[in-house]
Amino acid sequence: MQIPDALSPGKYRRLKRLSDAADRFSMLAVDQRGSLRRMFAREHGTEPTEVAPDRLQQVKRVVTQAVAPLVSGLLTDPLYGYPASIDVLPASTGVLLSGEQTGYVAAGEDERRTRLLEAWSPRRALRSGGDAIKLLVYHHPDASEETHRHEQEIVASMGEACEEAGMPFILEVVTYPMGEAARTPAVQARRKPELVADAAKTFSDPAYKVDVLKLEFPANLRFVDAYQDAPFGAGEAVYDRKTVEQACERLDRAAGVPWVILSSGVGIDEFIETLKFANDAGASGFLCGRAVWKDIVRYAPNEREMRHFMAEVGTGRVERLLDANESARAWTDHPKYQSRAAPAGTDPFTTG
Repeated sequence: MQIPDALSPGKYRRLKRLSDAADRFSMLAVDQRGSLRRMFAREHGTEPTEVAPDRLQQVKRVVTQAVAPLVSGLLTDPLYGYPASIDVLPASTGVLLSGEQTGYVAAGEDERRTRLLEAWSPRRALRSGGDAIKLLVYHHPDASEETHRHEQEIVASMGEACEEAGMPFILEVVTYPMGEAARTPAVQARRKPELVADAAKTFSDPAYKVDVLKLEFPANLRFVDAYQDAPFGAGEAVYDRKTVEQACERLDRAAGVPWVILSSGVGIDEFIETLKFANDAGASGFLCGRAVWKDIVRYAPNEREMRHFMAEVGTGRVERLLDANESARAWTDHPKYQSRAAPAGTDPFTTG
């Protein structure tokens, strides 16, 4: 038997369930809660707090039923998405369950802190049928020591709990602007490569026991000179194509574990371009959501129209992503997970 030295047999087996036959990750996210409420509010002219839970569950169920058979893994939440969709999830699709509450706690003027879901743990997720835990944290290198300590403690505690349960730990790190000037899109674009690389390097520390990083794209294609004529072009170039390639290569060097790209809610055409850049640099695929299905909220609660949208548009977007994902690096080919035979006379099943 050969498994990576850095993984227990349980983690290895579950990561294989979350990836395709070539060990690439093609994962879809439907764990949005607060952002989904805001999408409903914008589309239907109401307040986010007025969006009923059954509306969230309806979207998550319809999306899951349409695309889960196409992807290697589905990220959902244990509050709304999983209970509403467990009966339509294919047995062949891996399941990731989110471990954080929606949104964040504001600290000081600009800082953000994640809150863990109450009474939720990797062992409970395992008993519920999950294959991995996903935790989202917010990161900025200029945040206060107290905020850094908060994020380090919750990541370390979740990493330890996942290790004990034999549950893969997928860490999503989202950067954010600090200071009034940094909030302008062009300034954010210029600093993005540095912020994302710093996040990857910080949480690749073995002390956190992270198995896969879910990361932002380390640039903003809207500000790339080659895309100014694209529908998503910003009309202002901050960097060229070569700079984007270098930013992705820098990110790959910083990431000490396999990494996948999130979509940040951009449109499907823009996300496919970012996926190509990322995979060429060494990413192991994608874990995205809204780029595939965000338009569905305009048809809710008409379930017939929602299903029609997913059949005619949503599944086509997934198929385009799968085509672009052919160039992803197998997670088992990452230097951290190069397989070695178990030494003779040892028992590889001594851990979960």
